[in-house]
Amino acid sequence: MNHNYSLKRLHLAKILFICLFLILLIYLFVNHIGLKVVFAEKYDISDLIFENSYFMQIDGVQLHYRIWKPTVSNHYGHILLIHGLSGSTFSWRYVVDSLVEKGYSVVAVDLPGFGLSQRKPAVSQSNANRAELMLGLIENIESKGPWHLVGHSIGGGVAVSMALKKTSDIESIVLVAGLMDNRSNRILSLFFKSRFFRTVTAKFIDRFFLTKKRIQSFLNSAYGREPTPEELEGYYKPLQLEYTYLTLSQLFKNYSSDHDLLEYLNEIRVPVLCLWGSNDDWVPVSKGEKIVKEIPDAKLLLIKESKHCPMETHPVIFNQYLLNFLEKNG
Repeated sequence: MNHNYSLKRLHLAKILFICLFLILLIYLFVNHIGLKVVFAEKYDISDLIFENSYFMQIDGVQLHYRIWKPTVSNHYGHILLIHGLSGSTFSWRYVVDSLVEKGYSVVAVDLPGFGLSQRKPAVSQSNANRAELMLGLIENIESKGPWHLVGHSIGGGVAVSMALKKTSDIESIVLVAGLMDNRSNRILSLFFKSRFFRTVTAKFIDRFFLTKKRIQSFLNSAYGREPTPEELEGYYKPLQLEYTYLTLSQLFKNYSSDHDLLEYLNEIRVPVLCLWGSNDDWVPVSKGEKIVKEIPDAKLLLIKESKHCPMETHPVIFNQYLLNFLEKNG
């Protein structure tokens, strides 16, 4: 049995090596002969900035964030919205109004390397490092906590890491299809330890896979329906900022080196709500069930017919669940 398993792993390693080698050959060939491939249009941050955009330097990384003030006199608290993989502050466009109308101050942030935040080769894409940057942000902006954290997908891992580092500043956590584990195949990890392979693979993906058609397919899978033109543009344009491949390269590097947060969830001492799409096949409901078993004060609610982005595809019921939780734990 072990012999057959070893043979399968060896076979997989050979296949991965061949794939990476082919990627390298194609990349070098295109650059050597100057082949004119129709690459995606690149944008500048100034093209995508919002009226309520702000930038702050934290530990040498320029973070982009947006602030919304409550539209009523009563102030109920502060909320930090943290997007998921390939997302940005745009991901929360259907959530913000409901929160400010109820009296919450809202900050939505772009994780390092995403949205309008800076792309830097030296920025670690681990949950621990992202959490340090987010804590630095909320400690230095005008709005003072404590904070309710709302994290989607990989943003959920960041929210949990923040609470583990500084519980005193965190009032509650909402995990929207929150991803806690970052373990990968050991063979993949071996390849991506090489900076050369990481960079080549990331540049290849940046040039040939971050196309509008690919992003549309990505959203179709995450939404469970075709994205609207506005939704497509909202995700596509930030991914076309220069040096996005640097973010991809660091993601490959940290894919397997990050801590598995499931091991530390029993240390969370604030109320936690897990909001999950019942049909999510990116981060399945079983992941949410594991989380609520580990956290002392956690609850799981499912949004029927929704997939991986319920805050975008089912905002009415999503906002209802979110506000009910915040009112009970404010």
